[in-house]
Amino acid sequence: MISPLLNLVRRRIAAKLTLTYLFLVSAIILVMGISVTRTLEQRSVLNLKANLAAQGMLVKDTITPSLIRETPQALIQELAHEFGGRMGMRVTIIARDGVVLGDSEQTLEGVRQMENHRGRPEVKAALAGEIGSALRWSTTLQVDMLYVAMPLLQGEEVIGVLRLAVPLTEVKKAKASVRRAVLVGALIALGVAFAMSLLIARRVTRPVVEMERIAYRYASRDFGQRAPTGSQDEIGELGRALNAMAERLEEKIGDLERERMKVAAMLESMEEGVIAVDPQGQIVLMNRSARAILRLRAGQGEGRPFLEVIRNKDLFDLLQECRTCQQGEACRKEITLAAPLERILQAHATPLSLQERMFGTLLVLRDITELRRLERVRTEFVANVSHELRTPLTSIKGYLETLLGGALEEPENARRFLEIVFKHTERLSRLLDDLLELSNIELGKMKLELEPTELHEVMEGVLAILKPQAEAKGLTVTNEIPTGLPPVLADRDRLAQILINLVDNAVKFTPEGERVTVRAKGVGEPLSGLPEDPDSGRPQRAAPTSFLEISVTDTGIGIPSWDLPRITERFFRVEKARSRELGGTGLGLAIVKHLVQAHGGELKIESELGKGTQVTFTLPRA
Repeated sequence: MISPLLNLVRRRIAAKLTLTYLFLVSAIILVMGISVTRTLEQRSVLNLKANLAAQGMLVKDTITPSLIRETPQALIQELAHEFGGRMGMRVTIIARDGVVLGDSEQTLEGVRQMENHRGRPEVKAALAGEIGSALRWSTTLQVDMLYVAMPLLQGEEVIGVLRLAVPLTEVKKAKASVRRAVLVGALIALGVAFAMSLLIARRVTRPVVEMERIAYRYASRDFGQRAPTGSQDEIGELGRALNAMAERLEEKIGDLERERMKVAAMLESMEEGVIAVDPQGQIVLMNRSARAILRLRAGQGEGRPFLEVIRNKDLFDLLQECRTCQQGEACRKEITLAAPLERILQAHATPLSLQERMFGTLLVLRDITELRRLERVRTEFVANVSHELRTPLTSIKGYLETLLGGALEEPENARRFLEIVFKHTERLSRLLDDLLELSNIELGKMKLELEPTELHEVMEGVLAILKPQAEAKGLTVTNEIPTGLPPVLADRDRLAQILINLVDNAVKFTPEGERVTVRAKGVGEPLSGLPEDPDSGRPQRAAPTSFLEISVTDTGIGIPSWDLPRITERFFRVEKARSRELGGTGLGLAIVKHLVQAHGGELKIESELGKGTQVTFTLPRA
């Protein structure tokens, strides 16, 4: 019972106010009750004393002559009994020397045995000529008594004392009556005070409770309501302050939200991966690029330990190393991720101040795989170009030195040497032409004359050029491009260049007696030729498609699977010695790839070692 009440008092300001009011009112009523009770009790005793004195004044004149005449004690005792019975109180008549002459509550024998009363306070006062009173325990009657004594005078001389006494039961009855009246008044006052305190507490706490509810709504970022401000007191001021705070808070939260959205947008749009880690090693923030680099799903990572999400020892070591750095210092490291594809990351870690004297780490990841690949390609390109130029130049220089050394005097050798020099010069010229053309294509300087072009017709022209070379090797080159295919939107000369390069490569790397086949179809159709129209006997026209697909298939030596990703790089050769022997520059497939992309198509190469190769490219339909 007490515990729920204490909880109520702790949690409710109205209960606190009500109890405070009740406590104050109770204290006031208690003090007033005690004061009033004592006052009334004293007044009751005084009234009772006055009543006894008045009664004594009425009878003393009757008793005094008996003392003057020295009436026998027996008569005086009868007189005490008479007046005691008549007034309903104890009447005692005492001589000047303190001897009790008569007592209404005793027999004559008992009176004679009573002790001398001269030393009693009220008797002393009466013997001194005053009215005396006292409250004390009566040893004769064994009760508390109120005594009032007055002098019996003969002229100015005190000849005796008349003492009247009543039991304090009367006084107690008066006190009880007073206390009952005060108690009833106190209870009524407490009831009124309780009702008033409830009313006042509710009136005072209603706006406070309303402000509490509104404050909770502000805490949940709902600023639609305002606190009541009708009163001009402190509660009204509190409501106005709360409203002003809500307006400023709404403004600040709006500003923070806009700043957060800006920062989030910038982080999400960054190419670099950004990861923030707190001092406990928990991931606080990870942007989209970081998830893409580390192959993580959206929402995966925040709130979890770094090593649990990113299982890479090098990155974790960099994180640990950065924790020993001073503010403003940075740690850098180049890290290789092996799975699922090998990638090279440049990691940059700096201490990040998250709380006072607590530093986390800001990790910035940049994928430099392509940059390193381009550096490698550039290095290989320079090396390959140097090698490709050095070989013919060395031969040309050697033969020219031989001619200048005297071989010009030998006509047969001189002519043969000059033919070799001319052959190497042509090779250099082809190499430079291919390099210049590839550079123009990559820089966008080459202009395509796009027009509707029949594939079958262009392929027939290519076969006319390469037929002697194929027949010399005993190869069969077949044009299976249907005549009914829609034309492609292409530059006729560049399309011929693409086909010449692809068929030439197929012829070079296909052994004697094998086949090279060129086919075409709409994207999504089977590779075989179109069926013939049953009425005309001519191939049917293909259904309208956005692109046509052309494939050059051979049954040659094939390309190893590990070399396929690099087959279109400049100067890349699968078998370098054989490629140079066959006279290639190593730029053919690179030119083909860029020409196909310039037309808006795609190039795809499929091969199996020892079984052949199929090169497929697409061109837009006219």
